[in-house]
Amino acid sequence: MKRVSIVKGGVLLFAVSLSGVSQAAIMSAEARAESLEGIRAVLANEVRPLGDELIAEAPAPFVPDRGETVVVEEEVEVVLTEEELLAKLSKYVNPTGIFMFGGEFYLIFKEKKLKVGSELGITFNGAEYSVTITEITGSTYKIRRGDSELQLKLK
Repeated sequence: MKRVSIVKGGVLLFAVSLSGVSQAAIMSAEARAESLEGIRAVLANEVRPLGDELIAEAPAPFVPDRGETVVVEEEVEVVLTEEELLAKLSKYVNPTGIFMFGGEFYLIFKEKKLKVGSELGITFNGAEYSVTITEITGSTYKIRRGDSELQLKLK
C-alpha cells in the first residue's frame, strides 16, 4: 500500500493506493449488493403509530412495578391425615447420633439428648407440632403422633 502526502493550499491531503491490498480484503460486487439489500430491508421497516387502546394497556415506563401484575392466589387449606402429617414432620427430626448411657439409648440432637418417651417440638407450616420418641435401637428410632407411628433410620 502506498501513501502519498500532498500539501495544497495549506491543507495536507492523503492519497492511498490499494495496489498492495489483497483481494480478500475487498468485497465482491455480489457481497456488496447482498449487504446493501439487507440494509435496505431494515430501513424499509414501516413505523406505525400506536393506537389509543394499546397505549392504555401499556405499562408506564417510569413506574417501579415495570408492568408486572400481581396475581392474588387463593389459599386452599390441605388437610393431612395423621400418617401424612407424621411423614412430613419426620423430615424435620434429624438426630446426629445415637448412644447408650446407663442401659438406655438416647438420640443426640445438636445440644439435646432425648430418650424414649421424650417429646420433640417441630414447627411446620407456621404451626407447632409435637412428636414423641417411642423406641430407640442401635440404628433406628420410632416417633409417634396421635395413633400414627413411624420407624426411621439414623441418617
